[in-house]
Order: sequence, then structure tokens, then C-alpha cells
Amino acid sequence: MEQSLSFAAALAVFAAAPLVASAQPVPKFEFGKVDDVKDVKGTQWDATAEAGVILTTGNSRVTTVTGGFKATRKEAKNKFSGEAAGAFARTSNLVANDINGDMLLQSDEVRREDKDSAKNYNAKLRYDRFLTEKNSLFVAALAGADPLAGKDFAGGGQLGYSRLLYLSDKHELAGEFGYDFSYENFATDDPTATQSLSIHSARAFTGYKGKLNETTTVEGSVEVLANILGQTVNGKDIGALEDLRVNLASSIAAKLSRSVAMSFSFTAKFDRVPAPLAIAGFMLDPDDPPSASRMDTVTKASLIVTFL
Repeated sequence: MEQSLSFAAALAVFAAAPLVASAQPVPKFEFGKVDDVKDVKGTQWDATAEAGVILTTGNSRVTTVTGGFKATRKEAKNKFSGEAAGAFARTSNLVANDINGDMLLQSDEVRREDKDSAKNYNAKLRYDRFLTEKNSLFVAALAGADPLAGKDFAGGGQLGYSRLLYLSDKHELAGEFGYDFSYENFATDDPTATQSLSIHSARAFTGYKGKLNETTTVEGSVEVLANILGQTVNGKDIGALEDLRVNLASSIAAKLSRSVAMSFSFTAKFDRVPAPLAIAGFMLDPDDPPSASRMDTVTKASLIVTFL
């Protein structure tokens, strides 16, 4: 079995510091196609894992931990897949507090303040049943959390129909249509604020994989979730199709040599009705409550060296 070691430690800050997950994990270009199982004899398992740590001490104190896991099980016309990823980052900054008000900073008027800048995880299980060469059905279960984005827990499920729209030696284009259910438990201590939300949505997804040449590949996907029922968040009525969520993902990977490759990726998640902003010690103004940011992005660069 090949073992890959990702030398992304110095670049992991790009991925970990701004990580804030929405209700659904970012699309992973995982649309199923019958080629995945057509040559499988019996049962076939595949699994990969990755982890990264950045730790600085002294004047600058930053701790960043990231990790991920993927596994698939293929058998005849069936494919089971699972994945999980998480990120945690904490910074410790010096903060001045002029206790006596003399505008002269003394040693006892400087302290450190620890803050989490990333704290999230997401997981997904999926089953694909291939009907024909280009048609399949799928069902998936999702779970995740991101308190910094206002969500103590976000989970749900998806089901639908998948179609391979185009296939050639260098290009793949697939589309999925179906139903999505999302449950969000908000990270707020305000008893007057909305504590949780259930969202029933129509889901559309399209994903592309391509080869620019023998050493360079590109991938891209877009997922759109539109609520089909009205809902109320913090006293505000949200009509059908108004709680729009869009997940975008793209990547390019190039082999520099037989054992070395470079990868760049960008993901963006938009939530038109984000979670209420949770800040300890404060309640939300019912007439003008603050919300988490509508848009989250992650940019990642990795150098991958393959041994054995």
C-alpha cells in the first residue's frame, strides 16, 4: 500500500485559521460513477488519513491541529464511503491593561489572552447504488459542528439521483438532484434567541474532474441547497427559497516528479441566513441581532511527497 506524507505544516495556517464550517461539509468531488466498481472482484477497501500540527512558543504562541480520514468499500454495484475532518487553532496574544491609568505600561499590566480561532469538525457517510453505466441512486448522512460560526452541532441527511453527464478520457461531468435535511443547534446562551433550526431543502450538485495533461489534474464542484419550507429565525420570517446555501470547491494538482506533487485548493461556503452570532456574556437585540458571516473561504497549498 502506498503511503503519502503531506508536508503542509508550514502552510496549514491557511487551511486551519479561517476554517468555519456551514451546515454541510464542503463538497469533496465524490460523485459516484460505475467505473468505481466495475472491475471490483469481491470486496475492496481503501483508506487514507492525514494530520498536521503547528506549535509555536515564546512571544508568539499558536497551536494548530488538523486531521482527516477517508475510506471506501466497493462491492459489485455498491459503494460505501466515509470521511471525517477537523481543525483546531488557538492563539495566545499579549494584551495591555493600563490599571492605574497613567499611560505607562508596567510588567504587571501585560497579560496573555487565549482565543480559539478555529474549532470545527465534519463527517459524512454515503452509499451509492449503481443502476446503469451513467445512473445511480445515493443516500448520505452528515454531522458536524463549528461553535465559532454559531453552530454547536449541524447534521442531517441527503438522498437523490446521480447522473454521469459526460465522460471521456480526460473529462468527467456529473450532476446530482435530490433532497437535503439539515438540523442546526445554535451556539447561543441567549434563551430568547432561536436555539435550533430544521431545514428541508431541494439539492442540486454538479462536479467536474479533468486532466490538463499527463501530470496536472483539476477538479471543481458546486452544491446549491434551497429551503422548500418557510421558517423563523430570531423572530424573523424566512420564506421558501430564501435560506439559500451554496458550496463551491476547486483544486489543481500537479506532479513535479515521480514522488513529489503540489496541490492548491479553494473552497467557499455561502449561507444567506447564517446562525446568530454567539458571544459569551451578551444577549442578542431582538430588533437587530448580529449574525455570523455569510461567506467563509479556505485556501490551501500542499506539497506531497510519496514514499514506497
